[in-house]
Amino acid sequence: MRYSGWLVVVSAVLVASVGLGGCRGRSGSASTETSSSTGATAAEQAALLKQRGQAHLEAGEYNDAFVAFKRASELVSDDYDIAWGMAQADTELHNEVEALDWISLALKLRPESAEAMELKGRLYLRLGKTKAAIGALQRTVAKHPDHALAWLNLSAAYRISGDLAKAAEAAKNAIKADPKGATPHFALGDIYVIDDKLALAEQQYRAAIRKNPEHAVCYRRLADLYIVQKKNLDQARTWALKSDSIDAGDGTAASAAAWALFLQDKKVEALREMAKAAEDHPQNYRIWMRLGEILDDMGEHEKANKARQTAAQFAPRVGPQGQDDFSAEGG
Repeated sequence: MRYSGWLVVVSAVLVASVGLGGCRGRSGSASTETSSSTGATAAEQAALLKQRGQAHLEAGEYNDAFVAFKRASELVSDDYDIAWGMAQADTELHNEVEALDWISLALKLRPESAEAMELKGRLYLRLGKTKAAIGALQRTVAKHPDHALAWLNLSAAYRISGDLAKAAEAAKNAIKADPKGATPHFALGDIYVIDDKLALAEQQYRAAIRKNPEHAVCYRRLADLYIVQKKNLDQARTWALKSDSIDAGDGTAASAAAWALFLQDKKVEALREMAKAAEDHPQNYRIWMRLGEILDDMGEHEKANKARQTAAQFAPRVGPQGQDDFSAEGG
């Protein structure tokens, strides 16, 4: 695919598993302590722990949520809310295999649960089990055709498998399921870019921005589309700067804005902005590579080599360990 090199599809969510052993005990021991001296029954204690676990999940305190739900599971077995809470905590902590065990229990207790069915497919996707993910997510949307997140992750699974036609169809179904959402349009735009249908991609990114004017990545995608086509570079730069103003992220948008200047032969301004982007985001090796290209073009070969050497220091040494997916917040 001619333009797939610059495309960063969806948000990467799969990282090395977080070590939890000591951390769980320390973070949860005080906040989830339930004394038997109160005379509360096991069911009452479990109910209290479930409430605390849910509160910790909502606050983003995933270690504490794990501890609360785990202790609840030791008091009461075969409780859907506990199994679902454990699955969510494990998912956030990147313990996908353990999360699948809890999802299996949740689905045993509530076979038609849309949230559990969808998460099962998403976990398979994270683990790189694309065929299993497709099967699980197909079953989810068959039972729950209005589940936009399931359609989105089914689209991601098809895309990873190389079936762009089915990926696009699933993304269109996500748009139908979530007509007010920006993420389905964003996902469909990414698919069109991979399929080299750049005009259609632009339409989808613009649609996403209409529904969410603060969607930073969509502005950056539009800038990239125009830059790769060397089309209306002033507009490309405006979009890149807009993206950077909403969310600077790793500096990619600022780099795109500087590169648009370079393509317009405004080399001094481009050099200044690219150097500033590299200074602000030194771990983004792609910025250093672009800085090297600008310096080479200006005859500063020694400085260009130093920029490329810096890029090499930060370039990734290993590939991703699994597959991307859409989180509940979207891409």
